[in-house]
Amino acid sequence: MSDKQSYDEDEIINSLVNEKTPNLTEEYQRNQQQNQKFNGRTFTYQASDGCGCGCFDPRKFVANFIIYAIVLMVTAGFFPGVYLDGVGAAIEASLWLTLLNTFVKPLILIFTFPLTIATLGLFYFIINAIIITMTASMMSERFYITNFWVAIIAALFISIMQYLIKKFILKTNQQL
Repeated sequence: MSDKQSYDEDEIINSLVNEKTPNLTEEYQRNQQQNQKFNGRTFTYQASDGCGCGCFDPRKFVANFIIYAIVLMVTAGFFPGVYLDGVGAAIEASLWLTLLNTFVKPLILIFTFPLTIATLGLFYFIINAIIITMTASMMSERFYITNFWVAIIAALFISIMQYLIKKFILKTNQQL
């Protein structure tokens, strides 16, 4: 009877040893197939790129700050209704504009979402003009805009210039 028990134990051990173990390449291929379920993309987290959850990304903040400083100087040069008192004022206005666009504009967008949908997105330019007017009001005499219509046209110009800089100079497909 003890021989029978040892035979069963040996059989069990042999069956476990001889059982096909999963191949690492097969497991890797299975994982790749699971990752490709998301439109063919493999999502990985990189600390420098942000997590994509809408949280604060310092790289985007600095990039927007630099772009706004350049675009504000160009805008002040093109539009007679926009006044900027030098490079220092452009840097300060860029800081305010970047802060407002990062923290205040999302709240405004949430509250005005139905109006933006009703106007087929045209209200978004009004929101940009409001942000630029808020920036000008914080800067008093160093940066000002003569009226709201000039602010709307300047906001449209700034949006176009910012898009072109990000698309062709920075060559990113992501919105910074």
